[in-house]
Parts: sequence; C-alpha cells; structure tokens
Amino acid sequence: MASIESHHGTRVFQSAEEATIARFRNTSTGGMVIPIAEADLPSGYSFDKPFLVSKASDAAKLPEEVKEEIDSFYDQTLNSIVISLVKKGATPAETTAAMVGDFSRKTGVHSLLKATSEGLPRPKLISMAGYATVAALDGIAAVAVTVPGGGYSAETTITVAGTTGQGAVLTPVIGDEGAITAVAVAKPGWGYTGDLVFTVNDPDGKGTGATFTGTIGQTLNPILAEMIGVAEKLRAMIYTDGPDSTNQAAVQSRQLIGSKRVAYCDPRSLKSVNGINYPRPSSTIFAGLQAKMDKEQGPHYAGSNIVINGIAGVNRPIEYGEEANYLNFNRVNTIVNRANIDGAGGFRAWGVWTCADHPLWQFVPVVRVADLVNEAIEEAFLTFIDRPQSKAQIDLMLMSGRNTLKRLEDEGVILTGSDFWLLDGQTADDGVQGILKFGMKYEPPAPIVDLRVDAYRNHTLAYELLYNSIRGVVEISEMA
Repeated sequence: MASIESHHGTRVFQSAEEATIARFRNTSTGGMVIPIAEADLPSGYSFDKPFLVSKASDAAKLPEEVKEEIDSFYDQTLNSIVISLVKKGATPAETTAAMVGDFSRKTGVHSLLKATSEGLPRPKLISMAGYATVAALDGIAAVAVTVPGGGYSAETTITVAGTTGQGAVLTPVIGDEGAITAVAVAKPGWGYTGDLVFTVNDPDGKGTGATFTGTIGQTLNPILAEMIGVAEKLRAMIYTDGPDSTNQAAVQSRQLIGSKRVAYCDPRSLKSVNGINYPRPSSTIFAGLQAKMDKEQGPHYAGSNIVINGIAGVNRPIEYGEEANYLNFNRVNTIVNRANIDGAGGFRAWGVWTCADHPLWQFVPVVRVADLVNEAIEEAFLTFIDRPQSKAQIDLMLMSGRNTLKRLEDEGVILTGSDFWLLDGQTADDGVQGILKFGMKYEPPAPIVDLRVDAYRNHTLAYELLYNSIRGVVEISEMA
C-alpha cells in the first residue's frame, strides 16, 4: 500500500499486484493485397492503406477482381477480411514491384502491417489470390565468391545489377581477416538479364579485393518471398497457388518454399462468372475454409476434408488416392471429389500441409495453435512490465501462465501436460538488470492424416460359427 496522509477510519485500496488473464486474438481474420488499375480505385479509398470488409455490402464499390476474391472467401464463411489495394503497373515487372512494396514506408504487402495501427484486426489468414503463383525464372539464384579479398567489416554490403532486374538482397559472410567467404541470397529479386555486376560497399574503407560471379535462374516468387517476412511479424498463415499445369510442376514450384508460414494450393478451381466457368485461385478458398473452422471449432481444426462452396469444379481434376497422395506427400494441398469412393459427393479441400523445412511444423493447425499461445502470453504479460520484482509478482506471473495453458488444455486446443515455470537459469545478475526468464511448454494436437487399420483373417472362428449354425439347424429339425 502506498504511503498516504493520515485518516481516522477504514479505507480500502485496490492492490496493484494482480494477475492477468490472457486474451486470444481472433485467428479467423483474412488478409488480401490486390493490385488494381489507378482508374479503378474507388472514391474514398487509397493505395497501400488497409481497410476492413466485414459483410458483402462493404465490397459494393470495389472493382470486380477484388469482389471475386471476397466472394470466394465468403462462399465458405462470412468473416472479416483486411484488404489493401496496390497500384497495378503498366508492365508485370511494375506490378510486381508495387506488390513487393517498401518495408520502410509499409507499401505493397507490407501495408498489412498497418492494420492494427489503423484500428483493424490483425490479418491471420492471408490469401495471395493468384498473385504469387509462378516462380521467378530470372532472379539471382546463387552467388559464388571467386576471390574472398580481405579487410571487410560486419557492416559491409553487396549489391548486384544487370542489364535489367531489381529487388535482390545479398548478405556477405565475413570470415577470418575480413575475407568474404560466402554470399547468401536473402532475396532473389526478379527480371535480371545480361552480365551481373557486383558492388561492395565497406563503410570502413579497409576491405579490398573480393570478386563474385552470379547465376540467374528459377527462384521463389518475389511477392511471396516478401510476404513471408510480413507473415512472420503478423504470426499469420499465407495461402498461395501453384502453377496449375501438371502435378510435377506443382511439386517443383512448391520445393522452392521452405517456410512454415506458407500453405501451397494446386490446382485452381472453376467458378461461374456470368454463366461461364473460369479458373480462379484456390488459395482464397483454402483461407476461407480455415476461417470457417476457426469460427466453428477453433484453430486446432484444419480447413481440410470439407466440402467447398461456390465452385463448379477444378481446372485440373485430381483423383483421390495415388494422385492426391503424391501432391500431399510433397506438401501440396489440393482438391478432390470422393463421390466415386464412398458416395460423399462434392469437391473437398484435401491437405493440411505447410511448406516447412522441419517436420515438427508440417501441419497448418500446429503452426497456428503455437502462434495463438505465444501471442496470447506475449501480449498478456505486457501487464507485468515495469512492476517491481517481488515474490508476489512472480507468483502472479506463474499463475497467469499456468491458468492460460490449463484453459487451452480444457478446450482441447493443446494437449495435456503443459507447464509454465521460472527457469533454473534465472540469476541475480539477470534480476538486477530487470530480466526475468520463464519457461513454457505445451503441445498442439497434430491432425490425423494417416489412419491405419491392421486387418486379419479369422478363419477358425468364422468356419466354426458356420458349421455350428448348420448343426444347430439339423438338431432342431430332428427334434421336431
């Protein structure tokens, strides 16, 4: 209790030592970044400024290509979608540049990061809506060090230029005596042609002698590459589309992606527009189905094995069984129709896979539940920042963490066995610097994807029952 002026009587003061209750963000909010012509920008809207669509009438003034994607999402569930419009360029390269945007000005895909500051919900299910489909064939695929040079510092940077091309980001690896031992391609860029020229900038001016050669080739789609970084900050899942040509092409393109933030979908669906079936991106459908499951069951349920609304078919039919297994085994989510198998008609989303390079993060609901838990704890514990360290405060933090995990266990969002504790590595030196270290463990439930039943023949019992039934009939007839 704070020291206050004297008083003759009784007064009650609310203690500042209180636990906190974690609040979970809405996991079903969609997100889209769509390029449109400047002439099509509706009055009252701005490029690179996100806005919210919560019902069909909110889309009334939007261009048709935007309405189509909203409709594909809303065919699955009515839900909030954060949308940002970017200016379509005169060429595909200009449109790509507009979509990639600028992280410092939060344009292009980065504009979704403005959502919360604009009073909008945080987008969690981002649909690329067919705008990041084809892998770039002209990015910087690799850079080799021909002469490592020496004297370079940690602040050294490298840029590359060709006859054409833009967007590549290179990161030098500095070794002994300031030699550049390798160059990592952080972003491959796009549109590169001609001879590549590398420029090394060393702020200290001591580096010298390094030379490089580069390879132009197939790389990850630059828009998707940029969106992955945005999704990491938002703790969001990206749904993107394959090339919709062959199964092999879908797998080859998927193998360029190694992020747990990406769910890859192929082929495109067929959707009726003015009575004619047109191929439309499946990524928006998959995002809408996941939003539907989030709202009805929770993020621990996958948006798969669910009938898709609003489509007439698929642009490249995928057979349930070997064909679908080939795609799913290679982490490509697809669409099947099981009607000829079990009479369960209707086209169904079929796949729960991310593009993660680690098997622990291969399932969409596992990634999303981990995001839910980590984000809830992180935001709830802001309450404790700047409070004085004391046994009471630490006990309150432990209580808050454990109660949050227990609540999620009770609701089936995580499995039993979770815990929250003060780390053994917490030291007095940490404490005097205001550092508190906790540990947290929990496990999201993996979806059932490979259901196996061992079948055995039981000839002895079967034949004995057969013969006994016959013997029983004979005995009864003789007694009669």
